[in-house]
Amino acid sequence: MAFIRLFQYRIYRDLEPNMRIKPRKRLIRNKPEEFAVPEAPKKSWSMDFMADSFVDGRAFGLLSVLDDYHREGLRIEVGFS
Repeated sequence: MAFIRLFQYRIYRDLEPNMRIKPRKRLIRNKPEEFAVPEAPKKSWSMDFMADSFVDGRAFGLLSVLDDYHREGLRIEVGFS
């Protein structure tokens, strides 16, 4: 994509038109909200599922459960499909 823009710019410079190149407008991004911190242990948990495969093609999946207060893993279950 950058190569195409550079090529277009070179053609533009060779033609020497009287028009100016308009600069791109920057997007104004809002700041994300801060994460909520749980007040006590075992009040808020997070779960995540991940999948991958071995070199020989066998697939496996992982389900992990985390306690958000202590930020420690409570359990990881591994299964083959």
